[in-house]
Amino acid sequence: MNPALPDIYSDSQPRLKLGLCQVRTEAWDVDGNFQRTLQALEEAAAQGAELAITPECVLHGYGFGENQEDTKHRLAKVAESIDGPRVTAIRQLAKRKKMAIVLGFAERGAHGLFYNSAAVFSAQGEILDVYRKVHCRTFEQFAHTGVFTPGDRFVAADLKLTSLSFRMGAMICFDREITESVRCLRAMGVQFVACPLACETVCMDQNLDYAHNEMITRCRAAENELFIAVINHAGRFNGGSFVVGPGGEKVVQLGAGPEVRTVALPVLTLAAKVHSRPLGWMGWGYRRPDVYDRHLKPGAIKAVSKKKPRVG
Repeated sequence: MNPALPDIYSDSQPRLKLGLCQVRTEAWDVDGNFQRTLQALEEAAAQGAELAITPECVLHGYGFGENQEDTKHRLAKVAESIDGPRVTAIRQLAKRKKMAIVLGFAERGAHGLFYNSAAVFSAQGEILDVYRKVHCRTFEQFAHTGVFTPGDRFVAADLKLTSLSFRMGAMICFDREITESVRCLRAMGVQFVACPLACETVCMDQNLDYAHNEMITRCRAAENELFIAVINHAGRFNGGSFVVGPGGEKVVQLGAGPEVRTVALPVLTLAAKVHSRPLGWMGWGYRRPDVYDRHLKPGAIKAVSKKKPRVG
């Protein structure tokens, strides 16, 4: 049985002031969504947020057309490269407000490719990295019926804020349902994961009988001993943005409507009391990657299954 999670909420160390920007969006209303996103980010800064997060593909509202070709045609008109005008305006806002931002947007890549991306801007307005969603469902993925090309790496960025510095990871929506997503980020040394979202949520206070997304996110946070913030759309989807802590606890969950709320998270205390322990709390230090590799590498399952156990 695991010992109790160390108390991280009563410590006096500086906390991350996180702005949850639950923006009201409409599919393909790019100008309206952009203005509402700017307003939400301005409000987060006014509340004292040092880091703000938007929903997934917030600028075009995570819209889809009637079919793959229609979606591709419409997205080609509104998707932006990392130096596009709307993305640049949000990066400039980050510099002006001295607030780091994670922006979910449809990225126009090279060779006519599109990505479901999350740009990470520093509080100085620098582009720290761009995460491209690794796990895309069939309705999103170009190889099936969608338009997005999956990414091929996870992203961790060192944020240097006014009151603290820490390492943050990024993922998007469905990524959190794949165990390895958060496992990789934890291995990269993050204490906090930003997760832009675009789907229906449920109230975390309900006792449901299946592993809904919120329950899965709580498991990902606990098994990797970190904070996860999930930011959803209002209007286009039903809001319910939330933050869960390293014990799987609910820190906060918003309602259905558009809202900006700033919460304080003890990421430094987490690093000092949990991540600094060689064995961690939930068993991070007991892992056996050398054993797992035998089974998880391509072709390994078939090869290992043929081996007979030694007797005696």
